[in-house]
Amino acid sequence: MTIGAFDRGTLRALFDTERDPLFRFLYRLCGNPSDAEDLLQETFLAVWRKRHQFEGRGAAAGYLRRTGYRLFLNAREKRERRAGLLALVDSDPRLAQSAALEVELAETRTFLAARVREAIDALPGPMREAFVLFRYEGLTCVEIAEALDAPVKTVESRVRRATLQLSEKLHAYQKHVRPT
Repeated sequence: MTIGAFDRGTLRALFDTERDPLFRFLYRLCGNPSDAEDLLQETFLAVWRKRHQFEGRGAAAGYLRRTGYRLFLNAREKRERRAGLLALVDSDPRLAQSAALEVELAETRTFLAARVREAIDALPGPMREAFVLFRYEGLTCVEIAEALDAPVKTVESRVRRATLQLSEKLHAYQKHVRPT
C-alpha cells in the first residue's frame, strides 16, 4: 500500500493490513510481546502525528517499519541508560537520589520541549513565522518586517499575540520548570 498525505480512513486501512506484520517485526526485535505491542501502538501514533511528513515515496509498510525501528532503538537506548544508572546506584547508594533527579530532569525537559514545539506549531502561520524569527532567530521586528514584507507594527503585534497565546497554552506546565 502506498500513501501520500493520508486521513483517518487511510490510516485505518493501513493499520488493518500492516498491524500483524509490523507486530511480528517488532516482536523479533524486542523479544517481548508486551513491548512489541507498546511499540506497535507508538509507531501508529507517531505515523499519525507526522502524517504530513510522509511524501508517498516508497511503500507505507516500509515507512511503518522504519518508524517502528527508530522507536525500538530509542526505547533500547533509554533502557540501557537506565540500566547503567542502576548499576552506578548499586555500587554507590549515595548516587541514587542524584541519578534519579537527573533522569527526571532530562525527561521533564524533553516533555516540556515537545509541548513548546506543539504550541508553536499550533499558532497561525504569520504569527508563528514572526515569533520564530524573533525568538529563535534573534531578528529584530524591523528585520522581520523587511523579510516578510509587512509593517513593523504588524510584526510587533504578531509577536506579542503569539507570546500571549503561548503563555496561555503553556501556563499549565509552569510548575514543572525550576527557577534557575
